[in-house]
Amino acid sequence: MNQEWHNRAISKLKTKEHSKRSATEIALRRVKSSGKSLLRAEDLKGATPAAASKALARLAKQGVLTRVGKGLYFAPKDTLIGRSKPSETSIALKRLEGKTRPTGASAANILGLSTQMPARPQLIAYTSNPPKNAGTARIKLRRTASPHPLPALEGALLEFIRARGATAETSPSESIRRLRELLTSQLTASRLRGLREAALAEPPRVRAVLGALLAYADLPESLWEPLKTSLNPLTRFEFGLFAELPNAREWQAK
Repeated sequence: MNQEWHNRAISKLKTKEHSKRSATEIALRRVKSSGKSLLRAEDLKGATPAAASKALARLAKQGVLTRVGKGLYFAPKDTLIGRSKPSETSIALKRLEGKTRPTGASAANILGLSTQMPARPQLIAYTSNPPKNAGTARIKLRRTASPHPLPALEGALLEFIRARGATAETSPSESIRRLRELLTSQLTASRLRGLREAALAEPPRVRAVLGALLAYADLPESLWEPLKTSLNPLTRFEFGLFAELPNAREWQAK
């Protein structure tokens, strides 16, 4: 009985040590492989939140990372004038991660529909209070529940649709062609489903336009049908640039 208890204790210790080592290794790989210098526990995919938090704190104690805020760490780089430091803007935006989307000219640029790269990034933030130290970023607040978290590309697409494509530099037909290519070649099935789920929380017009785009791209009906059934069949929507879609009328465009 004592031997069995001893074996369980040894196994538990080994598992605990392996967990520590694994979380630290994940953190180190993230620092080396990622172009992003700011890290939170949530960024360490494959580690539990507790193990990730301890690993980041351990690396900060060792001088590999610098703690720049509660739960937020920076991976400095050596430069000619010393170790790099994060900007206040980057820290503010990192804290808003998952609660922001590119909008305006920033969204059009990300989608490849504009050559303009705004000097001041244009963002929508799902928060009640303006973020502190956001630097030059132009942030508009949207005081509603935080959206389904999306990568910047999908977030930019939903914001571009919200604006009816008004910020595109390309013609309507070229814009639609490029967006169709984006949907069919750049987004995996899981990312498309995530986009659809996020869109279901958007205003009806956004759901209608995205559904029309997905259907026009010959994507599976199971992907866009929930968007179709979420619409009031008696309502008509202003599609803007997307009125050029061949199936716009089927999706209730005016």
